[in-house]
Amino acid sequence: MALSTDVAIKKWTPAKDGEAHSTGGRSGLYVRGWKSGSKAFYLRVETWLKIGDYPDTTLAQARELALIAKRLRGEGFSTQALSSAFLSAKNGTELEAIVRRRPHAAAATVQSPGGPTYNDLWEQWFGGVEMTLQSGPSRRRPRAIHEQHISPTLGKRPIAQITRAEIFSLLEPLFKTIPTTAGHALGHISKVFERAAVQELIPYNPTPPRRTFPKRQTATRHHGTLEPERLPDLWQWLVGRDAGLTTKTAILFAMVTAHRVGVIVEMKWEDYDPATGIWTVPERKEKDAPGRMKSGRAYSLALPEGLQRRIEALQGSEANDYVFASPVTRGHISPNALLKVLKQFDPTITSHGFRNAIKIFCRKAAPPIPDYLADAFCDHSLVGLDRNYRRQDTSKERAEIAERLYLHVTGGVE
Repeated sequence: MALSTDVAIKKWTPAKDGEAHSTGGRSGLYVRGWKSGSKAFYLRVETWLKIGDYPDTTLAQARELALIAKRLRGEGFSTQALSSAFLSAKNGTELEAIVRRRPHAAAATVQSPGGPTYNDLWEQWFGGVEMTLQSGPSRRRPRAIHEQHISPTLGKRPIAQITRAEIFSLLEPLFKTIPTTAGHALGHISKVFERAAVQELIPYNPTPPRRTFPKRQTATRHHGTLEPERLPDLWQWLVGRDAGLTTKTAILFAMVTAHRVGVIVEMKWEDYDPATGIWTVPERKEKDAPGRMKSGRAYSLALPEGLQRRIEALQGSEANDYVFASPVTRGHISPNALLKVLKQFDPTITSHGFRNAIKIFCRKAAPPIPDYLADAFCDHSLVGLDRNYRRQDTSKERAEIAERLYLHVTGGVE
């Protein structure tokens, strides 16, 4: 268990004296606690080095001190020197000044040939935003971009020595080949250097603006989908396959509800009310919570009666929290298991593509279903005037859409 936020550290109650938990990342920073209620930050480098007591020392301060200490240790400074410096240093600049026996912290700023590296400042910046990102690709992508494209060139360089021309030379080829990734990298770099400027490690942010890089038109790649007229064909094909009942029902659920497969497979029995047939996705209060809507909002949908019966048929004798239970674990079925079956029907199809198919179904319906209702059904954010004026409860209309989709896909045959 990583204690990666001040809130988590504050709420944590140690089960034993000296219990230690990482604060996340790769800095070697830990928080240790005692039954008396006291807590402190420690750096693990060959031995435990105490950085400071919590909350006198904040998590942000401890992370900064740990990053600089690890670099100094790599340069050959002893653990004794670091331990002594932690007693009085309040930030990374002071720590470096003390360890290097510099009388003034200013000696470690722009004029210094050393100072914090780009990697140091990147870890500081990302350590502060990582837990605010939704778990999954959104959280993994920044570190992957840093490690693959930025750190090999700039990572070990002192932040004060990196020039505008170097940043441009690094990013220009990326904008020609992988412009989307390059755009993310540019944003990350700018935030790192802005942090360095605020800390007065550099006089200004040298990151070039986006307009200085070449523009490249790239074809938009959409998720593979089916025409809504082919959804019944898919279901009839699926009925005759040797796939398990859980897999078939989960795919039907995706075709009828238009929701992301990650939300569907995380559905729990506690989220379904058999008395009313209403499926509810709870509000996402923490970024780590799996199986929530992308918007983070709570979402409820009255399921068609036919789909209710299919869902209730999955209730096994063995207790399992998940509706779409895995046949081999105590967890839920894998999204890839569904995708593997779908690819046998059409190699280009994706489970996410059902959302587009259902939007087209709504537009082709007679009479057409308004876009704002289709968006509410899919939990899309409304745009334009709809965002301001479409505030009514659409639960009845959304239930009707689900019923029409169920009849369309299954032909009303149980």
